[in-house]
Amino acid sequence: MINYTLGIASPLTKGNRVSTAQRRLNGKNIFKRDFLEGPVDGEFGELTGRACRRAKFWLGYADKDLKASYGPTLDAYLTGEAQLPVELKKRKALREKKAAQRPLREKALAEAQKYIGVKESPAGSNKVRFSDWYGIRGPWCAMFVTWCYVNGAKSKAVVKSSRYAYVPYIVADARAGRNGLSVTRDPKPGDIVCFDWQGDGTHDHVGLFKSGSAASFKTIEGNTAVGNDSNGGQVMERDRNASSRPVFVRVGR
Repeated sequence: MINYTLGIASPLTKGNRVSTAQRRLNGKNIFKRDFLEGPVDGEFGELTGRACRRAKFWLGYADKDLKASYGPTLDAYLTGEAQLPVELKKRKALREKKAAQRPLREKALAEAQKYIGVKESPAGSNKVRFSDWYGIRGPWCAMFVTWCYVNGAKSKAVVKSSRYAYVPYIVADARAGRNGLSVTRDPKPGDIVCFDWQGDGTHDHVGLFKSGSAASFKTIEGNTAVGNDSNGGQVMERDRNASSRPVFVRVGR
């Protein structure tokens, strides 16, 4: 069993100890689960921190204990040197049971599909049911995604008139693991997709992943159109690829 604790630091911690932790998280654990969803690169950055939170969640840790750190206790659970306490086993079972039900993301996607073809009226006004519902008259791609997760999936991660109407906030919260959001490299139907058209680090537009892979995929997006990706005024199905610099976001609650 390891006798040290790793976490996100500045500069980032690197080396064999990090690689050992990453291999445990990558699937070399008694649960046979890949919590890392990324490379074993010997660098404890955001991806490894998220993997620690993900592992702790699925092992039954309490919400207050979902920290981006890897220490002796987590290592012992993953290697089988220590058994999960009864409290963690119960919480783990409840979370797995809930996950076995239809995912929130699929419910949100089903809601989005109802509105394909809806347009602003008049064109260019940003007047559409999604912005009127949210309470802000402006570009409404994120408000459309919020509508789908609130009304279609009853998600608590998104909130009418509060979060989200601004795409960079979605990305920031996912990267930080806030509000049940996390970044994923393995997008599934209904996951949120945030696009950075210019590659300047500020994400401009958002939609819902429908099908495909991270390299080439279909989406359903609000406030888009052929010729105006980010402010086209329609709900449409679009074809996208990795050139749009997507960040895929999983909604966990």
